[in-house]
Amino acid sequence: IDAKLDDAYFARPKAAKKAATEDALFEGQKKKEPLAQDKVTLQKSTDKLILDAVTKVEHLRQYLGAKFSLTKGQSPHALKF
Repeated sequence: IDAKLDDAYFARPKAAKKAATEDALFEGQKKKEPLAQDKVTLQKSTDKLILDAVTKVEHLRQYLGAKFSLTKGQSPHALKF
């Protein structure tokens, strides 16, 4: 894992707070800012490494994609795997 992946890397930039006005309330939705290109390339390279490792293990992709839930009366602490 790259050394630059720390909490500061994943922190969102702080937006300046505006005074609550009626005009600000009805402005509508703001446009999302696109991600920085270096973050996009880092995400793609990380995804490739993870997907390569997942495809090496049989049925791991289906296992990770499966929905797990408890039914009524099932206690998670009583389950044995």
